[in-house]
Amino acid sequence: MTPEQLMEFGCGLANSKVSFFWVIRPDLVVGKSAILPPEFVDETKGRSLIASWCPQELVLNHPSVGGFLTHSGWNSTLESVSAGVPMLCWPLFSDQPTNCHYTCKKWGIGMEINNDVKRDDVEKLVRELMEGEKGRRMKNMLAYRL
Repeated sequence: MTPEQLMEFGCGLANSKVSFFWVIRPDLVVGKSAILPPEFVDETKGRSLIASWCPQELVLNHPSVGGFLTHSGWNSTLESVSAGVPMLCWPLFSDQPTNCHYTCKKWGIGMEINNDVKRDDVEKLVRELMEGEKGRRMKNMLAYRL
């Protein structure tokens, strides 16, 4: 992603006011380091955890996880479905758009983030996933594993 996209995701998460765990790999931002401003750190203090790696399958299976932001690669999609965790999908290439289509349109267990990501959209989708009616429906659908 670009530094601007990183900021849009970060600001959207911060503005949503929900607790989150965000894995930001060192190679996430094209050609640059993934650096978030001090304002982001201050705004999310006490409700965020940022790491450079995690055992994704173990995290997704933890009962405190309410949603998963994913590029919609096949492995991540399967791990999320298996764990019963609804998804916010931001597909980029390869199998990701197809997986996102099925996740969001066919199976009803995800919501797609526009490719031109904006903080207001991220905030709205995170809140809907975590607190809204659509998020509850997706969680119920996953409880029956499709």
